[in-house]
Amino acid sequence: MVDTGDRGGVTVPTVDVSELSLVLYRVLTTTGFKATIGLELHVQLLAAQKLFSAASAKWNEPPNTNVNVADAGFPGALPQLNPECVQLAARAILALNGQIQQRSAFDRKHYFYADQPLGYQITQQHHPIGRGGYVDLGLLDGLEYVKRIGIHQLQLEQDTAKSIHGVYPGHVLVDLNRAGVALIEIVSKPDVETADEAVFYVRKMQSLLRHIGVSSCNMEEGSLRCDVNVSVYRDGEDRLSGTRCELKNLNSLKVIRGAVNAEISRQIDVVRRGDNIEQETRGYDAQSNTTFVTRTKEAVPDYRYMPEPDVPEIHINDSWIARLRKMLPETPEVVMARMMPQYGLAQEDIETMLGEPGCTAFFEQAVVGRDPKRVLSWITSEVFGQLAYRSQRLADSSITVPQFTQIIDALSSDAITSAQAKQLLIAFMDGEQRTVDELIAAHRWEVISDDGKLRVISKQLLDAHPKEVARYLKGQTRRLNFFVGKLMQATNGQAKPQNASEIMKELLEARR
Repeated sequence: MVDTGDRGGVTVPTVDVSELSLVLYRVLTTTGFKATIGLELHVQLLAAQKLFSAASAKWNEPPNTNVNVADAGFPGALPQLNPECVQLAARAILALNGQIQQRSAFDRKHYFYADQPLGYQITQQHHPIGRGGYVDLGLLDGLEYVKRIGIHQLQLEQDTAKSIHGVYPGHVLVDLNRAGVALIEIVSKPDVETADEAVFYVRKMQSLLRHIGVSSCNMEEGSLRCDVNVSVYRDGEDRLSGTRCELKNLNSLKVIRGAVNAEISRQIDVVRRGDNIEQETRGYDAQSNTTFVTRTKEAVPDYRYMPEPDVPEIHINDSWIARLRKMLPETPEVVMARMMPQYGLAQEDIETMLGEPGCTAFFEQAVVGRDPKRVLSWITSEVFGQLAYRSQRLADSSITVPQFTQIIDALSSDAITSAQAKQLLIAFMDGEQRTVDELIAAHRWEVISDDGKLRVISKQLLDAHPKEVARYLKGQTRRLNFFVGKLMQATNGQAKPQNASEIMKELLEARR
């Protein structure tokens, strides 16, 4: 049912959503309004140690094992700036087309909470290490038009500890492993206008920061966290005239899209009723697709910013910036535009490689004189599979380009089977130093290319399993896989799977 009513001098459609599609509902309820959106990304740096201490920054370690006196806030423990974090932050600024500030400084942001052992956070509110820059979105990012999202500033800061709820009723546990881990906070300008733009912006940031080796940007691990500021305004009004609300701790792209759309719809409904938007911090309930108040403007603490007295200012000269700029790899856009026609790869394939720092360089060294599709397949399936199993990054693994290409070449020449190639890959990633030829000789591997020998073994297997043969002949054609597996087992994996399948099928069909 659809009727109209007069609310605050505005004629408003009242819609029964059960009778209309969600798309039509949104069109009816958002006509005449636009949104202004700004994002704050909290990105954990790929530094081995924390921002102000020598404690390990490794993720997913046993609770309270990567802590020292500075992280725990012991009296008299002084912070010492980790230069690796400064370099990673500077790389991010340059990759985002921003300006590294030759003088930057730290501030204390005071607030008391259980996960903040110092009683304050060391950040760069007033003199950040980077200002300006932008990210361009377009067709390759999923947007049907070109949009530039400006960057306001990029600042270094330390992370808080992690509060763990629900283990002991009435108690909150604190894990200090994360306390003091290095973050960069990337604050966008309020240039975003839709939930899709917000999602594509975050996704592009993920790809870029991974590609240049600044962060893993895994939202499920918490190495990328997102806060979004949303306001709405009527067509023709100043786009900054609305009252903004902040959506905190959005931990996936799906959640970002849902939360932004829900908050835009909520604010439009409030304005249409003639009420005022209250400035507040809100959370998002994905199950009900609604946002809810977590803190009102009156409850916002006075952070009492003051200059950090224990950490000196950072001073950077032009020659250091020039050297760092020369070390930056191509941007993902440049890599995409070059590699797609050069190697005949799909956009999705290159995006997958861009998600692993150093992977495109590994691919381009390995692909010389080889089939790009085969090289890509082995990298994204077998190598990535081993990296995931070992919780490793490609740059930290033992596999080298020469070792990888030896496997591909041996496989292409039928010197080894696919199963043997996978065993070689595992050996190399375990640190094996012998060559492929030496390992083949040591294991006495050889591919059985004599079809006559395979036929003899296959006939013996068919004779040994008459019931399975009968099932195949009755139409259970999947029993072919049973016999192929038996043949591979009987030959210790030395038969080529394709040959094994063809011979078995021929012999089975001959028994009809």
